[in-house]
Amino acid sequence: MPLKANDTDGAVTRKRLETWAAGREKVTIVAATDAATVQTAAQLSGAARVVYTMTPSTGRTLTTPTGAQLGAGFTDEAVGTSFEFTVVNVAAATHAITLTAGASGVTLLGVAGMATVAAASSATFVGVFTAADTVSIYRK
Repeated sequence: MPLKANDTDGAVTRKRLETWAAGREKVTIVAATDAATVQTAAQLSGAARVVYTMTPSTGRTLTTPTGAQLGAGFTDEAVGTSFEFTVVNVAAATHAITLTAGASGVTLLGVAGMATVAAASSATFVGVFTAADTVSIYRK
């Protein structure tokens, strides 16, 4: 979340700084059900760090919001700003969680298999705004 002002006079106020600092410290834990799951822009934009946990009984998908939904959720973002989230796969063995891109405006970038989180492991992903409604996601 950048310190881009959203006040009518364009000033960065003390309140704006307080809000920004509080957001940078907040961690949200989302316990995903054992099913295909869709992230929400509200979950991703509501904290500096978001952790999704899941114990899949078979291979599962975690789908990002669309680029337009992310752009609407991160109302104060500018091109080049980023957010991050972690996926924790609590399954003891075998069952992977695969991150998939939302219907439009989101691109997963990196080596083959970068979007798969194996059982008993975790992965952190970074989303970077390349336009107001376009996001590229990289595995950290």
